[in-house]
Amino acid sequence: MKVSKRSLNLGEHEVHEITLENGNGISVSFLTYGGIITRVMVPDKEGCLDNIVLAYEDYRDYLNNPGYLGSIIGRTAGRIRDAQFTLDGKEYVLAKNYGESSGHGGNRGFDKHVFSCEVLKSENRIDAQLFRISPHLEEGYPEELQVTVKYSLSEENVFTIEYHGTSSENTLFNMTNHSYFNLSGSFRESIKYHELFIDADHFAEIDETKAPTGVLTSVQDTPFDFRFMREIGEEMSTENEQLKIANGYDHAFLLKKNPGTKVRLAHRHTGRVMEIETDNQAVVVYTQNYAQGQIIQDGSVLEPCRSIALEVQKLPIGVNEVFKEFSVLPAKSPQVTTTTFRFLVEQQ
Repeated sequence: MKVSKRSLNLGEHEVHEITLENGNGISVSFLTYGGIITRVMVPDKEGCLDNIVLAYEDYRDYLNNPGYLGSIIGRTAGRIRDAQFTLDGKEYVLAKNYGESSGHGGNRGFDKHVFSCEVLKSENRIDAQLFRISPHLEEGYPEELQVTVKYSLSEENVFTIEYHGTSSENTLFNMTNHSYFNLSGSFRESIKYHELFIDADHFAEIDETKAPTGVLTSVQDTPFDFRFMREIGEEMSTENEQLKIANGYDHAFLLKKNPGTKVRLAHRHTGRVMEIETDNQAVVVYTQNYAQGQIIQDGSVLEPCRSIALEVQKLPIGVNEVFKEFSVLPAKSPQVTTTTFRFLVEQQ
C-alpha cells in the first residue's frame, strides 16, 4: 500500500492532492478541497489502467465546477424544493441556486471548502480522514455540524466512503459523493452502452422542477426497471413523462434492505465492473443529461451522456418537505453511513 501527496494552489486555497494505491495498481486520488475525487485508476481485461471518473484538465476549473465533478456534497444532497424547510417549529431559508430550489448544499456547499486530512496506513488498507466543522447557519442550515468523511482503499480492490456527522442540536445531514463514472476510460464514449443493475423496486417521481413529489412508483413495466443487467440507454428514448422532465435519468431509487450488491455497472468491451454496496437508503442515478462546455481530462469538450453519477444518499427533500424526516440528524446522535465500490474485471 502506498500514499503520495502533492501540493497545489486553487485560487486562494493551498490544497493537497492525495493518492492512495494498493499492490494491484489500483489507485484513488482526491483533493482536500471539496474532497474531490480526481482519479480512480483501474485495469481493464488487458491490464491497461485508465481513469474511470470524470475530471477536469485544468484543476482550477474545480473552483466553479457547475456539475460538481467528484465532489463531496453536503449538508444535504439533491434539491430542497422552494429553498426552505422547518425544523423544531423554526423556518430556515436557503440559497436558491437551483432555480427556485436549493441544491447540493447551496451556493457554497461542502464541495467548495478545504478539509483537514489525516492518512493512516496499515498492511492491507489505507484510510484518509477528511474533517471540517460546518458552523451554525452556514448556507442557512441550523446548528454546528462536525463532519468526517473517510476514504479507504484495500488490497481487495475495494474503495470505501464513510460519512460521519454529529451535532449538539437537531439539524439536517444527507451527504453523498458526486463522482461521474465511465468504465471505458474514455469520456468521449456514450454511457448509454454500459449495463446497469439497481436493487430497487421503486423510484421517486419528480415534478417539473426535478424535486421529488413524494410519490414512490413501482419500476415494474417502466424504463426505471434495472432489477436485471441491461443497457442504460435501452429505454432512454421511450415516451415517458419522467424521462422527459429530466431529459434522461435523474431520479432517486429506493434500495431494497437486503444485504448484497445494490448497484452494478459494467462495460463489456473493457471487462470493467463496479459493484456498490451500502447501508444507505437510496441512490440517485444521473445520466449526465447536460454539459456546460467543460474541458475534461483528455482536452476535449464534455458532451451530454458521457458519464453516470451514482449518488448514494437518503431520499432528497421534495415538495412540501416530503422525505425530510430521513435527513434529520437528531441531537447528540452521531450518524455513520458507509458505501463501498468494488472493482472487478470480467473476461467475456
